[in-house]
Amino acid sequence: MIGIRDAAYTLGPQVDTVEAWCAAQGRPGEAAAALRRSGVERFHRATPQAQHELARSALERVLERAGVAPSQVDALVTCHTSPLNTLPAPLSFAGELRRAGGLRRALAFAVGQQQCVSALHALRLLDWLFERQPGWRHAVVLCADTVLVEALRPLGEAGMHSDGAAALLVQRDARSRLRGLHTYNHPRPSRGILEDGRYEADPHYLWALISLVRQVARAAGLQPGDFASVLPHNVNLPAWRQAMDALRLPRERLFERNFSRIGHTFGSDAAINLADSGALVQPGHHLVVASGIGGTFGGFALSTDPA
Repeated sequence: MIGIRDAAYTLGPQVDTVEAWCAAQGRPGEAAAALRRSGVERFHRATPQAQHELARSALERVLERAGVAPSQVDALVTCHTSPLNTLPAPLSFAGELRRAGGLRRALAFAVGQQQCVSALHALRLLDWLFERQPGWRHAVVLCADTVLVEALRPLGEAGMHSDGAAALLVQRDARSRLRGLHTYNHPRPSRGILEDGRYEADPHYLWALISLVRQVARAAGLQPGDFASVLPHNVNLPAWRQAMDALRLPRERLFERNFSRIGHTFGSDAAINLADSGALVQPGHHLVVASGIGGTFGGFALSTDPA
């Protein structure tokens, strides 16, 4: 069984506030107030060209933290949320990062087209590959994205994108075991980004989220109440609190700190929240959830054994 050994991330070096961004973009003060009601206060920016440097830094950090040499990595899976961040053929972001990071023996490939849930699909693929490659021990899932059009940084009134990269170190028989991974594409999705750059809300979103949590728990042989912590994607804090209430989970189990501190870092939220929450060292069952535009959902249970 695979698990997650460690997580690390790197954010854009410039920290901005929603008030400053809205003022610079000529947006009314109510726009900043609405974003704050959704839980966001600050976010991180980098130049669009910094994506490779952010990714390489996250990769180096996760391997250094775990004491794993680049030559010990058996697979590298890269993920982008925005297709605009994909290198044009014949270039390969996974291949470039593999060479730059010295991962000489690693099988390198990419997973995309599932928005911010792509990293969870990557974990599913690695689970299958580890079953078929008994000699494998380590793999890395790495997400990296930067905003290329500044007007698209906000997600309507629900959140703000941060530029950054994050890495998950996957390991066979890790102390924090991956269980009940479930992905779901809603049959009535939002349209995502509209022609004028706005996001369209989906009235079915909340119930799809609640249904996903129940399906993950069931697949892991757990009840929602068994989760000691809930690690969300950092978008729409009020909706997450509603979901916690509907699932009869105490709100204090929701890891909220990164909504205001970091914002939504595309598909990197899961790794960022795992790195910051202590779930990888705190014994018990932890829920990790991701969601993306277009009605994509995914989640898994992480069961961490005592040291």
